[in-house]
This record gives sequence, C-alpha cells and structure tokens, in this order.
Amino acid sequence: MFSGVRWYVAGFVFDFDFDHWRELAEKDPAAFFAARKALLERFIQSAPSRMDADLRSLQEMVDLSRAEAGTPDIAVGRLMGMLGDHLGALAGHMRQLRDQSDQLAALIPERD
Repeated sequence: MFSGVRWYVAGFVFDFDFDHWRELAEKDPAAFFAARKALLERFIQSAPSRMDADLRSLQEMVDLSRAEAGTPDIAVGRLMGMLGDHLGALAGHMRQLRDQSDQLAALIPERD
C-alpha cells in the first residue's frame, strides 16, 4: 500500500513512499543511499540547465551538513537554520524589489 506523497516540482513528478524508503534504509543502507543519489540526480536533471550548478552546490551543502552533524536531530536543526537563512535572504531581495518598483512607479506620470 502506498503511504507517501506525490510531488510535482518544476515539472518533476515522483511518488515518495515513506514506508518503502524507511524499510530500504533499515534493510540495505547501501541500496538506500544509491537510490537516494539516483533520485536527487533525476531531480537536478529535470530542472532547467541554468540551475544545475546551484542545485548541485546546495545538495553538497546539505550532504556536508548532515555528515558533520553526527545525529539526525542535529542535522535537522542545521538544515532548518540553513533554510531560515535562505528565506531571510529571499525576504531581503523581495523588499529591495518592492522598493525599486516603488521608485520606478514614482517616475511614471499618472494618466487621466
């Protein structure tokens, strides 16, 4: 029985069966990591080619953070911090975009 979710990400569709992945990790860790690597590669390949280097760099940061953490709990905390940093940067860029848009709007004469 399927006990996961179906994800649609940037044109990439895949079913993620939590029970299958958990069982694979418990029974055959080497197969789990090989399947994980293959899935991540398929996802990166499905993205526009201009994103390839950024996605690979991000995955390397995630993998390094997980390896250095020592425990899953610490790894999750570090990854959540990384996500928070990226969301904070995105919010800053959105504020800059809004400010620049407001400045441009002030330069355009109003029409009657």
